[in-house]
Amino acid sequence: MTLERATRALGPIWVLAMRFLIAAALWLVIFPDARRGWNWDALSRSLVLGTCLSAGMIVQHLGLDRTSEAVSAFLTSLTILFVPMILTVALRKPPPAVMWAGVVLATAGVWLLVTGGERAGFTLGWGEALGLACAVAFSLYILAVNAAARSVDAWQLTAGQFVVVGLACFVTCALVKGHEAMRPARALELVSSGRDIWLNIFLLMLFPTVGAFTLLNLYQPKLDPTRAALIYLVEPVIAAAYAWLTVGRKLPPEKLLGATLILVANGVVELLAARGKAAQPPPSHAGEPQAPMVEG
Repeated sequence: MTLERATRALGPIWVLAMRFLIAAALWLVIFPDARRGWNWDALSRSLVLGTCLSAGMIVQHLGLDRTSEAVSAFLTSLTILFVPMILTVALRKPPPAVMWAGVVLATAGVWLLVTGGERAGFTLGWGEALGLACAVAFSLYILAVNAAARSVDAWQLTAGQFVVVGLACFVTCALVKGHEAMRPARALELVSSGRDIWLNIFLLMLFPTVGAFTLLNLYQPKLDPTRAALIYLVEPVIAAAYAWLTVGRKLPPEKLLGATLILVANGVVELLAARGKAAQPPPSHAGEPQAPMVEG
């Protein structure tokens, strides 16, 4: 691996380390609940969450350096398949049939949105293998969040996983082949090479780190994991809409159809789930007096 390629691969991981450790420090300072009540259960679950999340992010960046953006994005989005498969095969908790309908629609939508309906030069090399590993890691992370939230406070979980991800990324930069490119002096030189570097790191720390993972840890446990994975697939649709609004980058018909399928998949699941709840009889409350029957 050349010095330039190592910098390309490890530079983004070094930025991940910076943004997550800064986020952890900010989180612990602002929220007192994140500093109190730590025990072995909170530590172990934070370690599991942080390990799954950091593994997904690290292999995603390493794989992206070895395959095309389209292939990497599609493989990463396969969480929509892996989450219900893990629930069904490993945990014996298959999602409802309505979820599978959404999974099929959304998977087709992602393929069209990311690849335009083409194979995008897909071959099973190291980049593709790392992309699949990324999808598995993110799928395990989604399931782990729901499991951990049952017994550990969300504020603690957020702080713990921020610390684990930041440290894991720094260790990766120190151990992966080509780490010479990210020695402390070289890393400082890179972040000092432009006036906007630290501003970008701050914005990355604030919005996609603190903002996104706060909402995720607070509200994802209220959803079925497959439903959460389906909602997360709206991300590339929002990104495409943002690119269209800001720089006028329009989607070709095939990709527009893919974006539509993802939105339709979410709408179908919401509609059918709401109808299913409405069709269920209201829960009976033991001990309450029953209304008298009136005969006509």
